[in-house]
Amino acid sequence: MKNPLKDFLLISETDPVHPEVKKNFKRNFFANLMDACFWFFGDSFAAAYTIMPVFISTLTDSPILIGLIPALDGAGWFLPQLFLARTLEGRNRRMPMVRFLGIFDRIPFFFLALGAFLIPQLDKRIALILILVIYAIKVLSGGLVALPWQELIATVIPVSHRGRYWGYSLILGKLMGLGGAAITGILLVSITYPYNYATMFLLGFCAVSISYIFLNMNIEPEIPRQNSAETISLLTRIRGVFSKDRNFLIYLINRGFIFLAGMALAFVTVYGISKYDLPIAQSATFTAIMLTSEIIGFGIWGNLGDRSGYKRVIEISNLILILGIGSLLLVDTLWALYLVFAMMSIAHSGEYIADQNFAMEFGSEEDRPTYIGMSKTLTGPFFLLAPIIGGSLIQFWGYNSMFLAALILSVFAFAIIKYLVKDPRKIKEIV
Repeated sequence: MKNPLKDFLLISETDPVHPEVKKNFKRNFFANLMDACFWFFGDSFAAAYTIMPVFISTLTDSPILIGLIPALDGAGWFLPQLFLARTLEGRNRRMPMVRFLGIFDRIPFFFLALGAFLIPQLDKRIALILILVIYAIKVLSGGLVALPWQELIATVIPVSHRGRYWGYSLILGKLMGLGGAAITGILLVSITYPYNYATMFLLGFCAVSISYIFLNMNIEPEIPRQNSAETISLLTRIRGVFSKDRNFLIYLINRGFIFLAGMALAFVTVYGISKYDLPIAQSATFTAIMLTSEIIGFGIWGNLGDRSGYKRVIEISNLILILGIGSLLLVDTLWALYLVFAMMSIAHSGEYIADQNFAMEFGSEEDRPTYIGMSKTLTGPFFLLAPIIGGSLIQFWGYNSMFLAALILSVFAFAIIKYLVKDPRKIKEIV
């Protein structure tokens, strides 16, 4: 009788996998699965697209500053990665750097709790600056550990199982995050502001601390690696990659357009609460909708990516995003807004899982850290531009003007990925 779990974790004898990776694969798969689960549970208490924008809206009515939260979340994750690429290429193990930087990725949850607790004693503008600075440190720390962590995953999880790892770790993680959203809804109603937020952030800190314990359970083989013989500037390396891989450059252009279009998703929760005069506790409802939709999406996208490639995942996600943003211009009831938000969240889950995997398939294994770093750092500025553009449009012409701009940008993104980007997986098969 077949054991489905054993088959699920089975690595074929013919797969070119390092012996130590194969030996410790089940342990590493479990450790990274639990790390992801507790991380997403903890992060649900400070969700970038729902909880945090509403929290900031209690301190300011500026749409630009409110939109800055999801922008910082994306930019902080993306911007630092390329600058670590060369340092990482020459290291035989990724785990020491992941272990060190992972601490700074988690401590800011505690300081967010402390900052929220101190709000009654602070001037509102000082409190706003304090929270924004702590949040910026949080996401920047996440960006610093991002590349070493992704390289760790790429090392200990064979390519044949990466889609499954991402899909199921994200599903389980988001299920736990859904539990966090339920707890958030209770805390927002039962505890007075701002101590409700302080409690949420403290719970988040406890959860991500547990995730750190599981992260440290990874066993990584020591693989000899060397930097390229000649020392060249970062700009020269970028030019070198683009000169030999135009396909990768076109892919990054798609990313830039789609991240700008993401301004629509960043403002949906605040838009809904304002339009329908909802209590701030409803931000937990939006979080639950996003997480539920992402759970469905991750179950689909991980398997589709393994079978058909992540170019197909991005194409379909872009198309769903177009439909979702277009619908925002038409909805006139709260339930319709919930449905559209769910659609956009499914699209967002596809973009997320593709971003973690697609850049790994360009170039050679030796160049992989540079490709991953470029895919993040060079597109990160678009996250920072999005709230400035979106917030300005809202401030001067209203939400519909911002949604229309996001719709046009998403159409451009779809056209680029559909007709101009070639799947690197298929190019390698031909070669």
